[in-house]
Amino acid sequence: MNDQRQVLLRAESRRVAVPDFGGSDETLSYPGVTLTRVIAGIPDDETWLPMGDRPTEVDDEALIAALREAFLWRIGLH
Repeated sequence: MNDQRQVLLRAESRRVAVPDFGGSDETLSYPGVTLTRVIAGIPDDETWLPMGDRPTEVDDEALIAALREAFLWRIGLH
């Protein structure tokens, strides 16, 4: 079963349209990392973590924890 489980990691930005006071939308872009858990070639779960220009220790710890959980899942321990 473990060889059917994959963890994919990709850097990407998320975009959000926010209405401004003038009635139009402003688009904000947030860089981040997407972790995708795949079983037998089919995506099963996806987690996106923001990755700012100046990451904090909390940001780093969140990424490390997400990677750890994903890799434990990959080898069948979660």
